[in-house]
Amino acid sequence: MPLRPSDVSDADRNARVLAAMLCLTATVLWAEGQPPKVDYVLGEATAVDAATRQLTLKTDAGAELQVQVPEDARVVRAKPGAKDLAEARPLTLAEIAVGDRIMVRAAAEPAGGAPLRARQVVVMNRDDVARQHEEERGEWRRRGLVGVVTAVDAAKGEVTLQTGRRPGAPSTVVATAGRAVAFRRYAPDSVKFGDAQASTFTAIQVGDELRALGQRTEAGPFEAEQVVFGSFRLVAGSVTSIDAARSELVIRDEESRRSLTVSVGPDARLRRLPPEIAQRLSRPRDPDAPGAGAGWRAGAGPGGERPRWNREGGSGAEDFVERLPPTSLGELKVGDRVLVSSTKGNDASRLTAIALVSGLEALQPPSRGPIGRTADPGLPPELMDLGMSVQ
Repeated sequence: MPLRPSDVSDADRNARVLAAMLCLTATVLWAEGQPPKVDYVLGEATAVDAATRQLTLKTDAGAELQVQVPEDARVVRAKPGAKDLAEARPLTLAEIAVGDRIMVRAAAEPAGGAPLRARQVVVMNRDDVARQHEEERGEWRRRGLVGVVTAVDAAKGEVTLQTGRRPGAPSTVVATAGRAVAFRRYAPDSVKFGDAQASTFTAIQVGDELRALGQRTEAGPFEAEQVVFGSFRLVAGSVTSIDAARSELVIRDEESRRSLTVSVGPDARLRRLPPEIAQRLSRPRDPDAPGAGAGWRAGAGPGGERPRWNREGGSGAEDFVERLPPTSLGELKVGDRVLVSSTKGNDASRLTAIALVSGLEALQPPSRGPIGRTADPGLPPELMDLGMSVQ
């Protein structure tokens, strides 16, 4: 149920706004039972005119918004991570830079295309936000765990994760009972961590991909503090057409033999698998070798150095993919074999890419088996965990 402005105090509202700013989520509160009234909007400054006291924002929904900032409006700079505005300092419009993160609380609903009239403007410096996000990513990698849900024990509040792709990959129990745990589920057709929606333990299902932030114990389960989960698709196929103007490409799915349209937005991670790495990944490996069945350890690059294996699973596969050379939609060509990770949206014929890895033609020939959690896709396990990002 939508929140009403009267449901929360100013302090609570500020906390929600600051959290939303960090999560990069577009949020509008509506007055229930009344015509829609904007409470606040979030976005990025694209233009600042201090002389006319106007801001131009690109909102998180992608729209352009003109904002008029009266002399009596409160303009402050807040630090990322702040729970309230107690330590926010006053700011002039001239100090706002293009790219800064902006929250505008409206004085009144704009009429007839007029600029939004602000009563409060909260600014987070773009560099401060970038540093905060990098710290958060580092925290999730240091204290995080990612895997596929193989069992859910509602009575104990525990989830069992398989943290690797190879046969015999380790499993970890994630405990959530007896502590305050924040649950979020990835939204359909969205690749943004910030768009993940508040959820509950009961929404977790076998087959979901799940990432937990928390504390590893010596002999007991992983004690979660935050949990984000979702249903993802992983599709390998050959590119049949590219529409750079629309940031889309069409691939022929190797499993279904059907054509799928892939939307490649600015948040998608595009990587290229160099031939020498593909050859190494294609080599048969001894399943009984030390560390076999786990992912790449954080910090181990896929380049010339000898790989180190992470027995705990963790986010090693994501680290592996991150260290592959970046590529772009313009560098792809018809005939390239790619692997695409996407959330499960409402249209089965379309994918919104979270990650895309090209260069798969240098691997062993495509398998005729289906791609999935329990099937052998003919692809190295290092490439099979592209889905879950934390920003």
